Amino acid sequence: MNEQPARSRLSPMRLVGAFLTGLAFLAPLLLTAIVLSWVAAQIVAFVGPDSFVGHILSAGGRLFVDDPEGGLISFAIGWALVLGFITALGLLVRDRAKKVLEDWVDRSIGSIPLLGNVYRPVAQLVRSVSGQKAEEMSAMAVCRVEFGGGVDTIAFLASPDPIDVEGVPSLLVLIPTAPVPIGGALLLVAATKVHVLPDMKFDDIARLYLTMGMTPPPQLKAALARR
Repeated sequence: MNEQPARSRLSPMRLVGAFLTGLAFLAPLLLTAIVLSWVAAQIVAFVGPDSFVGHILSAGGRLFVDDPEGGLISFAIGWALVLGFITALGLLVRDRAKKVLEDWVDRSIGSIPLLGNVYRPVAQLVRSVSGQKAEEMSAMAVCRVEFGGGVDTIAFLASPDPIDVEGVPSLLVLIPTAPVPIGGALLLVAATKVHVLPDMKFDDIARLYLTMGMTPPPQLKAALARR
């Protein structure tokens, strides 16, 4: 009497379903491991012992030890020198010398044709997401932007100061991309189409875009219900 239920519990379809359920449960861990493995492979390819940078580091290490070409000891010493230099530089720029050194580097590299055109926006981006400017970014207001035709989106108000566009007061808003909210598009939108959501914070929308909309914050539902 009990054999038939036991066989049904172990039917191929139930086993496949159980496997898929377990795979779905492990998927976040597996994807995380895949991403980390890819990042590690890229780092090794760029600065590993067999890379161009790795050969330079090994050459620097061989100035202090008699290590054959391709040896790990000279490579490790080269990395120790680089890490020591970066640490010493960090200690130096923590005080007032930071601004002086930044201005000097910006002038020196920024004046080089072609290289300066790449360096200036990259330097501005890096500094905008670190230190005091990172706090300013996190303080950006969250807003709802109307595009017409029943299409709205959630964005960041880049600046509260209106800009006159052919006689129309407009606001500069940042439309983030999912799942990397630090990128996106800057749009000038008529001020009447931009509505600040005071109950929502930078972190709420960052999580919304990171999860590709799968975890909308409760404040968003409440704000949309009050429309």
